[in-house]
Order: sequence, then structure tokens, then C-alpha cells
Amino acid sequence: MSMNDDLRKQMVFEASRKSVGVAYLLWFFLGIFGAHRFYSGRTGTGIAQLVLTISVIGWLVMIPWLIVDIFLIPGMVREENMKTIGALTYGDPQGPIPAQPKAESKPQTEAERRREAMLEDLRSTGYAKKDTAARLYR
Repeated sequence: MSMNDDLRKQMVFEASRKSVGVAYLLWFFLGIFGAHRFYSGRTGTGIAQLVLTISVIGWLVMIPWLIVDIFLIPGMVREENMKTIGALTYGDPQGPIPAQPKAESKPQTEAERRREAMLEDLRSTGYAKKDTAARLYR
């Protein structure tokens, strides 16, 4: 894989990456309609919350469900981001990403070593550190 391909994949990931903050905002303002679940890739349960919202009996289920979702949102967003990384790296949208075996040859330049460290960090955490991209272009 060339450096340009890796950089393109990282840019695609950053563009499609889901944010926990956005998910919480959707939960707070539109949670009764399941907007946070649609955002985090849980379309089926988002539809269920939307349907439950239209009935009085559904509200008895929705209120505890929304409270539980406060704690589930970070995991849902993390899982969706891992699926995105899996789709970009291996073409498998079901994630999580398996560890890749280390290549036999070591990177030759400082830029290649930084790039490899950044990609390893991305694979291990599922998130790119904000200062990693800046270090790549120094």
C-alpha cells in the first residue's frame, strides 16, 4: 500500500468518523426520535425508538431506554468508527480490525517511520491523535 493510499484512507476515515459529542447532542435534543441511534449506525433500534415515540405506552419504554443510552453512546460510536476503519483497511465493514503482521522491511526515512507509527496508533485505538497528522507533515 502506498503512502498516498494510506493518507487517503485516513482522510476518508476522518471525514466519516462519528463523534461522541454529536451523538450526545442528538440524544439530548432528538433522543426521543432515536436520532442518536441512527447517527451511530443502529438503524433498527432507531426505528424502534421512533415508533415507540408515537404511543403513550411506548413512552414507558422510551424513558428508561434513553437513560440507558447515556451510558451506551460512547461504545456505539466507537464500534461504528471501528467498522469504518475495517471497511477502509480490509474491505470488511463488520470490524474490528485484526492486527496486521509487521512487515519484514523497516521504513527507511523519518517520514515513513512517523507514518508507520501513526498507522499503528490508528489501528490500535481506532482514533487518530490530533497532533499525529501535524507531526507527519513537519
